[in-house]
Amino acid sequence: MPTCEEIRAAVGKYNTDNSVDDDALKSALGPIQGAPRSFGRILAEVCLVADWGTIQFFSFRDRVLTAREIEASLAILDPMRSLHDEDFNAETKLLSDAVDKLPSSLLTVPGKRQLSFLSKYLHTCVNDAFPIWDNNARNALGYDDDEKTWPSYKKWLLVVRSEVTVHKTCCLDDVASPAECLVRTLDKALYTIGAPKTSPLPASGSNRKP
Repeated sequence: MPTCEEIRAAVGKYNTDNSVDDDALKSALGPIQGAPRSFGRILAEVCLVADWGTIQFFSFRDRVLTAREIEASLAILDPMRSLHDEDFNAETKLLSDAVDKLPSSLLTVPGKRQLSFLSKYLHTCVNDAFPIWDNNARNALGYDDDEKTWPSYKKWLLVVRSEVTVHKTCCLDDVASPAECLVRTLDKALYTIGAPKTSPLPASGSNRKP
């Protein structure tokens, strides 16, 4: 598990390397989310989050299908926007119970990377108290369950929010940006810590392929 020193350094690195893209996403989502809820608004959110999250192989057709599934699930998703509680543990219970209501149909397109995308959508467009599920974050916490189901995501939610509780007072409160959810602060650290390490350049004279 990451130490407080690693988390502090990783959040600082994330803010240095990714603040422009994060600010651009917020700037683009702001006007869209002020508009009435419609398929067009949802599709715009899907496209923005997919590009920000570098979801590969997420074709335009699949984005449209995903937006349709989200539109059909608004009766479930909309109440999740207000699932906040000053008591962190109470909030965790509200969120985990809400995940039980999410329809499996949301996970059907485009399959391979859908849970990663949907977790980013939940976090950026529904409620930032939902954690992001991706390879980097799972690598950072040594979490080897890669099953792409809502029950698996629910377990991940509990793991991440438990980690927030562990590190809240010792480092997360200190490095969080103003008004930033601590789940987001930890996600920045996990994204950085769990990123694939760049291979060192081969030594001079080695058999390097062009």
